[in-house]
Amino acid sequence: MGLAQIVILTRLLMPEDYGLMAIITAIIGIAMLVSDFGVNIAFVQCQDVTEEQRSSLFWFNVLVGLGLTMILVVSSPVFSWLFSDERLTPLIMLSSSVFLIIALSSQVKLAAEKALNFKPVVIVEIVSSTIGLLVGIAMAYGGWGVYALVFAAISTSIASTTFFWVFLSQGWRPLWRMKLVDLRPFIRFGTAVVANNIVRELHSRLDIFLGGRLLGADALGIYSVPRNMVMQVQSAVNPIITRVGFPLIAQAQFDVSRVRAIYLKTIRMVASVSVPIYLYVSIFSSEVVTVLLGMKWHGAGTILSFLALWGAVRSLGNPVGSLLMGTGRASLALRWNSVLLLVTPFFYWLGSQYGPEGLAKAMFAMSLILFVPGWYFLVRPSCHAGLLEYSASALKPFLLAGVAFVPAYIAATQLEMAIVRLAVGATIGGPLYLLLSYRFNREWSDAMLELLGIKGDDHHRLKGV
Repeated sequence: MGLAQIVILTRLLMPEDYGLMAIITAIIGIAMLVSDFGVNIAFVQCQDVTEEQRSSLFWFNVLVGLGLTMILVVSSPVFSWLFSDERLTPLIMLSSSVFLIIALSSQVKLAAEKALNFKPVVIVEIVSSTIGLLVGIAMAYGGWGVYALVFAAISTSIASTTFFWVFLSQGWRPLWRMKLVDLRPFIRFGTAVVANNIVRELHSRLDIFLGGRLLGADALGIYSVPRNMVMQVQSAVNPIITRVGFPLIAQAQFDVSRVRAIYLKTIRMVASVSVPIYLYVSIFSSEVVTVLLGMKWHGAGTILSFLALWGAVRSLGNPVGSLLMGTGRASLALRWNSVLLLVTPFFYWLGSQYGPEGLAKAMFAMSLILFVPGWYFLVRPSCHAGLLEYSASALKPFLLAGVAFVPAYIAATQLEMAIVRLAVGATIGGPLYLLLSYRFNREWSDAMLELLGIKGDDHHRLKGV
């Protein structure tokens, strides 16, 4: 749905609309991290929650959501001044309403997830996203500009809150009760998580904040849309593997050798799936922009190419969160993210002096610079993995994908139409990568075959062939 929104609305809206929305999303994203003070995570984690505690948590969420909405409404002129764009004031005021809307249904949604009742949650989210997309398309056709994106987000929140109460509340209604004694254990648990999340989110959004301040809405729009496309890949691929790796590491946290084996396998699985996608997007970035975004975004090709490479390297570092949380090293994650928050602004500022392309190149360069320090300060003390074995797990898919897509690119360049070049690149590069992986990355290819139901005798016959 996220990719569909990008593909459709980029043809109806202007780059500056996406630049403004990128700033708003960054502000809302940071504020969202403190929207519940971590008590919702604690609610899911705690097995014995009384009716009084649950009611107190509900009203606490509503109170915090209302407070954040009011704070952003009052402070919206400050952000307009900070980013030198008066258009942000009404946009932030409108967007801030999502805090209160989401808070009204968060307890209902979390109760369903806690009971592992995921199917209706997913259905509600898909339907709500569809409604938001339709609202966005209708308003974009009506000439509402960036307001189409804002009301799409608000409509999604209203729809999901309504459907959660209708289909998942199961008759539950909160008591008129909110006492500190009910909240204290949940707030205590959530404080450390919130602190790390805030620092991490600030660092991950730093390029947007600096870009919005230094580049302006139009240039930031050209940068933010390719960035969103890259993040769509990571959010679709990485959690499938890291959400499995986290509980496995937590179970084995006192067996360092087993933790190391699980983590290295997690890295290899993530890289083997995401890296070929990123390299394909990087190599065929101009074609991707032309086919998916349209001709008015032609200047985003180089930006997408470097951001795809950044995404490939960044995806390798993503599983380290599972390693640190699984081994009880949240404080180490907080220290690392705090240092990055102090160090990286200079590199992003320097890159932004050369426009959105320079910022994209700075992001990629910084990810390369941090590869070895990330191993030394995070991976090595947590699971004792050596640099060589860590690098081998992470970089082998890079080599295989590079070998696979070179002939694909050479063949595609002989053709004229962008969509045909994309098809030829995927048709040649994809199967070649799978064949190389079957020969040189057997552990991953065997796992993929098992997912496809090819195992046992079938698997052995395939090996024989």
